[in-house]
Amino acid sequence: MDNIKQIRSIGMLIWLHVLPGALLGLLYILLLKAEILSEYPRIITLGLAGVISIVPIQWGCLLYVARKETGSFNIFRILGLKSKLEGKSYFLYTAVLLVLTGVLMLALSPLSGYLLNTVFSWIPHGFNYNQDMSTFSRNEILLTIAVSFFFFTLIGPVTEELYFRGFLLARMNWLGNYGVLLNLILFAVYHVWSPWLIIARIVAFLPLFYIVRKKDSYKLGITVHCLANFSDVIGMVMLL
Repeated sequence: MDNIKQIRSIGMLIWLHVLPGALLGLLYILLLKAEILSEYPRIITLGLAGVISIVPIQWGCLLYVARKETGSFNIFRILGLKSKLEGKSYFLYTAVLLVLTGVLMLALSPLSGYLLNTVFSWIPHGFNYNQDMSTFSRNEILLTIAVSFFFFTLIGPVTEELYFRGFLLARMNWLGNYGVLLNLILFAVYHVWSPWLIIARIVAFLPLFYIVRKKDSYKLGITVHCLANFSDVIGMVMLL
C-alpha cells in the first residue's frame, strides 16, 4: 500500500463522500424545475448537473490537495492504490468483476423496484431519470447516447474512481477492511438522485471495491466502472 496521509476524521470522510452528490442532486432538481431540456430524456439533465457539480468539485478537491501537499497540481502524486497488475491478471479481474457486478445489479433489480414503489414512493415520478427510451425520437436517442458515452461512461466514472478510490479509499487505510465498507456505503448514499439503488449498489460493488483495495489498483476500478456504465450505451444503441 502507498504511504500517504490518512483522513482519520469520520465526520470529514462523510462530508467528502456525500457533499458532491448532494449538490448534484440539488442541481438536478433545480434544472428539472426550471424545465431546462425538458423535451429530452432526463438522463441528459442529470448529465448536465454532473458536469456542473461533481466534476469541478471532485477535480477541484484533488487539485487543491495536490497543490497543498506537493506544491504542484499533479494529482497522481497524492493518489494511493497505484500498484500495477500484470496483463493477464488485469484482464481476468476485469472480466470477472464486470460480470459479477452486472449479475448482482440485475438480480437485485426487483428489490430496487420494490423500494422505489414503496419506501421511496414519495419521490415525484418526474425525478426518476430512468425512462422508456423507445418513446423518444432518433435524434433524441442519439444525443442521449452521446451524453451517456462521454459523461456517464468516461468522464463521470474516471472522476469518481480517482476521487473515491484513488484519493478517499487510499486515505482510509487505517480502517482496514472497514474502510472499504464505509467507502462503499457512502459512495452508494452519494447517489442521492437514485436512493432506491443504495442497497443494490452496496451489494453489487462490494467485490469490486474489496479487490481494488486488496490489489492496490484504482485503475481496475476505473476500467470496471467505465465498462459497466457502457452497457447502458449499448442498450440505447440497440434502439436505433
